[in-house]
Amino acid sequence: MQKVFFPFWFFVFIFMPTHIFSQTDVKPSVVYLTTWGENETGSIRLKDPQGISVDPAGFIYIADTGNQRIVKINPTGRFVTEVGGFGWKKEEFNEPVALSARDGLDVFVADYYNQRIVRYDKDLHYIASFISSEEWPEYLRFGFPKSVDISSQGELFCLDDENSRVLKLNVKGNPQLSFGGFDAGEGRLQQPQRLLVSGKGKVCVSDWKDSKIVVFDTHGNYLYSFGKGILEKPVGIGEVGSKFLLVADVGKKKVFIFKNPGQFLMSFTGAKIGKVSFGEPIDVACWRDRIYVLDKKRNAVDVFRIVIF
Repeated sequence: MQKVFFPFWFFVFIFMPTHIFSQTDVKPSVVYLTTWGENETGSIRLKDPQGISVDPAGFIYIADTGNQRIVKINPTGRFVTEVGGFGWKKEEFNEPVALSARDGLDVFVADYYNQRIVRYDKDLHYIASFISSEEWPEYLRFGFPKSVDISSQGELFCLDDENSRVLKLNVKGNPQLSFGGFDAGEGRLQQPQRLLVSGKGKVCVSDWKDSKIVVFDTHGNYLYSFGKGILEKPVGIGEVGSKFLLVADVGKKKVFIFKNPGQFLMSFTGAKIGKVSFGEPIDVACWRDRIYVLDKKRNAVDVFRIVIF
């Protein structure tokens, strides 16, 4: 019997791991599921909402800005509870524009014109208010908080709209450092909109000036930016696991999906995959395989499922 000899490269090709040949490990697609809030009556009816967050149990919290309240709904979209009303007392707001419930214990609210961050428990019972003190050094003060998020280490990050910078505080509200200000060099923030602390410990800030996402570490060091030339007016940022970052863009009326650390994968509008058309997608939140897009113009939450191949 004649022997057959194979060159060395043949065995390298056969036994080489298949993932080496893949330019991207996974490819996502998005499926429309339902819409909450649009044209609804009763307690869940929204007015100019601007912020959305989901806790680890799947409960959704919405900064219902026009109604000066925070609303909690369950994973099926049913009303659970609320707190708010116009004013300056501990359970009142003057433009609650953003919030974070991602640690599962607390809900931190950026109460813009009251110039404070308000802390509630997961059932929206008041805990504390954090207000900038004149006793703090000037570089650690905040004026009008525009966004807030908490890291897995319990560090609180606040986007200071008045000074276009990020402040890092502990959970008691005491300041630790600021970054992204006028002296930040390449990491200077121009028109920051929202921030998110990723599961990998990156502080991601959407910035309208250069239509991009600016990324820092939790110590305030500038790392990189992405999205320039793709995004127009990015606002809310969400995260699916630790692999994907989602950006709600009110300029292009789309949600963009990037693979960490900033590789553009795809974008979607409700009109192409469902019976909805984004009016002003201002924020986005994720839980498991669910994507929640908050539409300020339509007073609605559009729910999608992300499918990963």
